[in-house]
Amino acid sequence: MKKSDWQYLVDTFLFISIAGIAVIGFLMGLVIPKGPAAPESTKYFLGLHRHQWSNIHFYLSIAFIVFATIHILLGWKWIKNKARQTFKNRGNTALIFTAIAPVLLVILLWALYPRTPGSYEGYGARAGERAQPQPSAQRESASRDEKNEIQKKEEIHEAEHEQKLTRGISAEDQSGILITGRMTLHDLGKKTRIPARRIADKLNLPSTVSLDDSLGRLRRRFGFTIQDVRDAIASLMGKKQRKS
Repeated sequence: MKKSDWQYLVDTFLFISIAGIAVIGFLMGLVIPKGPAAPESTKYFLGLHRHQWSNIHFYLSIAFIVFATIHILLGWKWIKNKARQTFKNRGNTALIFTAIAPVLLVILLWALYPRTPGSYEGYGARAGERAQPQPSAQRESASRDEKNEIQKKEEIHEAEHEQKLTRGISAEDQSGILITGRMTLHDLGKKTRIPARRIADKLNLPSTVSLDDSLGRLRRRFGFTIQDVRDAIASLMGKKQRKS
């Protein structure tokens, strides 16, 4: 291949790489959301995450540097002669300044760019668009919703646990009293005509226990079983019958 053919090929790849860098730069700057305020699911474009597009941008930058270096080497004689023709005896100085100009440009932009700590913390919806903070009322509403959700889950878990406790135990016992985990000591007292406090004492429950709590809850707190309740009722009803 002739030198001109190599120059054409290198220049073609040089154009492709710089065009790809520009396209992905606009894509990450204007299309793909960034920052912690943006949902992670929105940071994908054509199946690739923002960081993956950034990696492609980096690889294209490396390719651009490689092809640009080859381009300069292939045309170095022309560049050198043109610099001497334009700047006379300062041609070499002009070439050195051109080589370090990109570094000087980066340092200049870094020095002039305004320092605003914390100004990017709320960014995330789109490039340059600040995420709006939630008003206090919205935050309180969200907190209430979370508490209600937790409470619902606890109630569902408690109901499932109580069903497990009462599953297979909801048949009538020998005394003809239907005893389930949903009943309270007061309910038992009304059905059996035995004071609820006597039932609680028979189950060795503390005097401070609430007589309005369900047997399922009391069972989880104090460790007795529904069968223990049946035995206690049967014992108390037997004593009652003997007295009568």
